[in-house]
Amino acid sequence: MTNHRKATIAARFDAAHHYEQAASIQKRCATTLASWIKKEHRTEKPKHILEFGCGTGLLSRALIEAFPQGHYHLTDIAPAMVERTRYHCAALPAHIRCYVMDGEAPLPHQTPPEGFDLITSNLCLQWFEDRARAFQALTQFLRPGGRLMVSTLQAGSLHQWRESCHATATACGVPDYPTLTQLEQDWPAHGQGVWRGEAMHDPIPSARDFLQGLRRIGASLPRHTHRPAAQLRKAMRYFDAHYDHVTYHAAFGLFQKGV
Repeated sequence: MTNHRKATIAARFDAAHHYEQAASIQKRCATTLASWIKKEHRTEKPKHILEFGCGTGLLSRALIEAFPQGHYHLTDIAPAMVERTRYHCAALPAHIRCYVMDGEAPLPHQTPPEGFDLITSNLCLQWFEDRARAFQALTQFLRPGGRLMVSTLQAGSLHQWRESCHATATACGVPDYPTLTQLEQDWPAHGQGVWRGEAMHDPIPSARDFLQGLRRIGASLPRHTHRPAAQLRKAMRYFDAHYDHVTYHAAFGLFQKGV
């Protein structure tokens, strides 16, 4: 990913002042991911935890509640998001470090000598240009037997908006999300990984609300080749006539490093 695009992504999330109010799918994915993490660690609690793309700390808070004795590295590419997480987690009973880090080129501060027990992220991977390379880099910081547990979006997400654009010959800026098979192919060779999918329906009063919601959470940056469509209003009218929700196909992944 170019430095310019990374800077644009960071700037949009920095400006997402109403993220928590608008991030309904992010909250649902964070709850699902946190529950899976707790299940996988029910017999051995993770001590050293790295989160990339922490946002405002939705997943962070759930994990700290579950593992209050943990040592947390909470990171994001957007400085303002790091500060929001710092604010939300300030009073929580855990050892917490918050700092800026690009999850696609990870350089954790003061990595524990034995490595992290858990590296995690909620709905951040869809912004990466090269997931396989990022997974390879991130898992180098796991201890043997440690886990990488993440969520992202998969193919089929937002198909209602895609169909509205297609039906009106409107350029669609929704990215091409990977299939579960493509995600499985991205896992590193030095361990075992699985993915599972879950469809989540988000009620939307109108196309305007849908597009404004993306802006409110900083997720309105389109794919590289997208150009703004002059006939956008046609797609919005089509959506309003045919749909009252959008569907997100979430993917939840677990990779365990070999011992």
